[in-house]
Amino acid sequence: MSPTPPPTPPTPPPPPSDNHIERHHHPVVIPAAIKDAPARLFFGGSFDPPHLAHTQLPILAAQQYELTHALMPGQCHLVYVPASRSPHKDTSPTPDQHRVEMLRIAIKDLDHPATVWTQELADGLLNEGQPSYWADTWAIAHSMLTTGTNRFLIGADQARSMHKWHRYQEFWKDAIVILRATPNQSPHQSTDAPNDITQLIDQLDQTGAWTNEDLRHWESICIQTQTLPYASTTIREQLAAVNRDNRPNNSPDSSPNENQQKTTRIEGLDPGVQSYIFKHQLYS
Repeated sequence: MSPTPPPTPPTPPPPPSDNHIERHHHPVVIPAAIKDAPARLFFGGSFDPPHLAHTQLPILAAQQYELTHALMPGQCHLVYVPASRSPHKDTSPTPDQHRVEMLRIAIKDLDHPATVWTQELADGLLNEGQPSYWADTWAIAHSMLTTGTNRFLIGADQARSMHKWHRYQEFWKDAIVILRATPNQSPHQSTDAPNDITQLIDQLDQTGAWTNEDLRHWESICIQTQTLPYASTTIREQLAAVNRDNRPNNSPDSSPNENQQKTTRIEGLDPGVQSYIFKHQLYS
């Protein structure tokens, strides 16, 4: 009797007919509460790991959006979109399941409605080896969320490079740019990062990619708020140092001392996220 042949791998669906979505995709369910919300603010990123700036800045932006659009507090829902693989980065992120779980821990106690939408991660599995593009993700979001308003949050550096994004003309007007409210330079920001709207508009103008009408729109979608001096790169370095210092005899083959880890506090990390990181020995 011949052995049973192995199962045939699933065949990817045919390329989408909608020319605004280039990649193979399967829409990931969005909770009904998010669909029914009068406004949604999307926030994409690697979240590797998620820190307090990732959770607090979107809340401040949502609150300002609610004020300027006559919405009740909490009516602008936050949608976090972890990226599969950024076309702008050469390094691979921490495995998806860990980044998603850390993000869920980070937002579970927020005083603003928030959810994690894993559309880019699902598409990353379906289109293995290809970068994810915000143009596709945004087109999928619009196809699923046909009521209320959809906006996405970016920083000044992303605004300055927006003209380099794939198919940026399709979505850039839906952005909201968050700028720091004071000129104090954060140690984690580039020295030429704009600290007010005028500087940003001048820098956008210098790219030559935007018309005067475009620049007026950019000015209208900028908000200023107090930012937080946390960066995932710095936090990863601190975590690696803690893991290294807490290994017996600093041996790379041994597990870190859990009791010593518990007494270490990484500034900018939610305690639950930090516990998850040490439990799963991430960023060692």
